[in-house]
Amino acid sequence: MSTVLSEHSVGLVEADRQVRPPSRRRLPVHDAQILVIGINYQPEPTGIAPYTTGLAEHLAGIARSVTVLTGLPHYPSWQVPDQYRGRLRRRDLVTDRMRVVRHAHYVPGRQTVFTRAGYEMTFLANVLTSPAPAPDLVLAVSPSLGGAVAGACVATRFGAPLITVVQDLMAKAAGQSGISGGGSVSGMTAKLERYALRRSTLVAPVSEAFIPPLRDYGVPADRIRVLPNWAHITPAPYDVAGARRQLGWSDDGVIALHTGNMGLKQDLGNVISAARLLRSRSDISFILLGDGSQRAALEVQAADLPNVRFVDPLTEQLYPQALAAADLFLVNERASVGDMSLPSKLTSYLSAGRPVLAAVGSDGATARELERTAGAAMRVEPGAPHALAESVTILAADARQREGMAAAGRAFADAYLGQAAAMERVTALVNEALLWPPA
Repeated sequence: MSTVLSEHSVGLVEADRQVRPPSRRRLPVHDAQILVIGINYQPEPTGIAPYTTGLAEHLAGIARSVTVLTGLPHYPSWQVPDQYRGRLRRRDLVTDRMRVVRHAHYVPGRQTVFTRAGYEMTFLANVLTSPAPAPDLVLAVSPSLGGAVAGACVATRFGAPLITVVQDLMAKAAGQSGISGGGSVSGMTAKLERYALRRSTLVAPVSEAFIPPLRDYGVPADRIRVLPNWAHITPAPYDVAGARRQLGWSDDGVIALHTGNMGLKQDLGNVISAARLLRSRSDISFILLGDGSQRAALEVQAADLPNVRFVDPLTEQLYPQALAAADLFLVNERASVGDMSLPSKLTSYLSAGRPVLAAVGSDGATARELERTAGAAMRVEPGAPHALAESVTILAADARQREGMAAAGRAFADAYLGQAAAMERVTALVNEALLWPPA
């Protein structure tokens, strides 16, 4: 399978050129059959899945029909629940206007170039051979790279317009995320990514920081539409003490909370090192909530620290309570991470109304996004545990500063992260692609 897909991929790259959709019937969204392709989908609680799910469910409410081709639930634990094993494909949900088809694929326990390639290629192969109705529009979500390439192939096959939503830039991720051997394959990844993006009718990055790399790929400016993520949680109706009682957490001291994936990109050893510097401070504790490929190693690293606690991923109902129980939120990225991705947790952090402490590079997508909040975040250099520990100490000691930052976050969320406005942008984007090119 690897050889066949590799040869197919080379053919795609060699054929790379700007392609405009062929002549076709132009129609409004309510008459359209839409195909959504993305490896992450509910019931995955964090990451990209809530956004892909939200897009598909919104489109199912306004389109003639929606078919979702997705993968097996596996994120952030990188483990597939038993009930999803043993079948090549399965219909996970069927309604009058929407069906979700899950496709089996390899799920690596350890992230390397080779295991990631297996993950991408098995999903791509299964999707490309999956029976699906001829779409009037294809919407692909990247990552995964396999999903983006599959979207381009399917759209070309049926002469349908293609929207590619860019949550992460995969070639940059290969070189920046710390995956073993990533730098050596970033060139081929870039060629495949370019292939998918240049065949897109419209490309919708979630951050303006992604526009320069997209232009470097040769995506024309008139085909780029920024589609920001939205706040998909409802803040819990509790104060800090009430939320901690609901969760059974201690009501003492300041809690610095990190949620979501514990992978190479997050470099959470930096947080553990900062906690070690503050181990004598009984009034400050760190909670790492979530799962990922690096969690076991992090637990070993923090085994002797009384001020670090690991919490398994929570349900969609309990996650807002965890956000309400914290005094400040942590974002931590590997120093090499630049404009490859934007943490999906930011929308939840800002809408929950707590200050954000970000150990991220000054020129990356995360820093640029947080600058837009006008005071909701404090940035420190990545990979510098002393700086992170010092900033945690400063915020822990100053409740007034924390409240000012929290207010800025809430104001930003109210102004820019509303789901209703985001869905209006989605509708406009789909209608534009269906009626492309402009008259």
